Amino acid sequence: MGAAPARAARPRLFSHDGYLRFLCFGLAGYALAGKGFAYVGLPPLLIGEILLVLGVVVFLRSRCWFALAGNPAALILFVLLVWVLCRTVVFLPAYGVEALRDSVVVVYGAFAFAMASLLIEKPERLGFIVAAYGPFAMLYGVIAPIILNVSIMFPNFPTWPGLGVPTIYVRLGEAAIHLTGAFVFVVLGFRRVSPLWCAFFLVSIAFITPSRGAMLSFLVPATLALLLSGRARKLVMPMIVGLLLFLAAYASGAGIELEGGRSIGPQQIVRNLESLLGQSDTANLDGTKQWRLRWWATIENYTLRGPFFWTGKGFGVNLSVDDGFVVGQELNGPPLRSPHNVHYTMLARAGVPGLLLWIAAETVWFAMLGRAFLIARRRGDGQWANLLLWITCYGLSVVIDATFDVAIEGPMVGIWHWCIFGVGIGAVMIYLAPRGPGCSCDPLGLAPPAGRARRVLPPGRATRAG
Repeated sequence: MGAAPARAARPRLFSHDGYLRFLCFGLAGYALAGKGFAYVGLPPLLIGEILLVLGVVVFLRSRCWFALAGNPAALILFVLLVWVLCRTVVFLPAYGVEALRDSVVVVYGAFAFAMASLLIEKPERLGFIVAAYGPFAMLYGVIAPIILNVSIMFPNFPTWPGLGVPTIYVRLGEAAIHLTGAFVFVVLGFRRVSPLWCAFFLVSIAFITPSRGAMLSFLVPATLALLLSGRARKLVMPMIVGLLLFLAAYASGAGIELEGGRSIGPQQIVRNLESLLGQSDTANLDGTKQWRLRWWATIENYTLRGPFFWTGKGFGVNLSVDDGFVVGQELNGPPLRSPHNVHYTMLARAGVPGLLLWIAAETVWFAMLGRAFLIARRRGDGQWANLLLWITCYGLSVVIDATFDVAIEGPMVGIWHWCIFGVGIGAVMIYLAPRGPGCSCDPLGLAPPAGRARRVLPPGRATRAG
């Protein structure tokens, strides 16, 4: 009896490697053009929705569901996703597309499953991501001031027809997130830079100082990276010189005044710190702070101590209108839909269960990366430790920005956040999973010491190419 004929491989409209390249292109577009890039496509299928649908297809085709089911962060995210979808579907008849628009704060979590599946299926893709990020980091560190001020530098810069939105529109918080990623990437030794690049990078950092949230989004993760990596000692002299220059600039009153009473320079940094730690003499800083605190207190009243404890107000209702916080410039245009804090967004829209699931997902994710980082340090896998630290700092920068502004609620930061979340899950599973003697999986060229070979899960599927 002859051997059974081999089954012909089913043709695919796109490969998983191709989708990863497309996703990286999309992430670069969101980082470099911001809100302007979000309108690429033909409504209602914009670039974000196209990437999302293809990502779900990739996740289903990868067959890595059972491997991800064993990851606590992925499991909690799945439960959160189900809860948010339940709180969205019931409001579709009343709010339609607005309900879907509000739900992306968590629905974009599908990108985490897609990204983690891509890495589990073919761990070498982790090396591709790191290699692709290098040129992006170099570019972003230099051109951040340009993309932040494109409308000022080029008054006739094109806008999207009928929308009035510039084709390049990047918030300070968005720039701070990617400047953090670039800084940590360089500090941890993944890319060598010249003194000229460092000078341009310092200018880029100066341009995010008008925003308190943006400033913290950079300072906290950057400091964490310096302390945990042990690189702070090597940067003592540059830091001392930088501090002396800062004090001299502050004493001389150097800075660039901006509209709205803010500025670029050391004076603004000091005012931001004063506002964060207590009261600021600058009216616009303390005014926006008090406005947010009052709105957050209102949300606490109708959830923690009110009728929306279990359910929240759902996805679709405009929170600023419903809560009575349409103030200032919002009266002349579309009102804000979210309270400038993703944690309160989750509380207001998904109730206490949604908030707890959100906090649990983020906490378990950071704890998972922290544990893997410590294991890598103990094993002597320095480059793996640096990689895990870079992912952690990138994710931390996003969460800090989202605590002060509307960030994860939109695709510009939301898609980045959930992709980083997925990369973190995939990287930890690749590093910690046992590896058999016949497996040579070493996606970054960071082979562990002899005698600690590890095999990536799930067996028989992890090495399938896309």
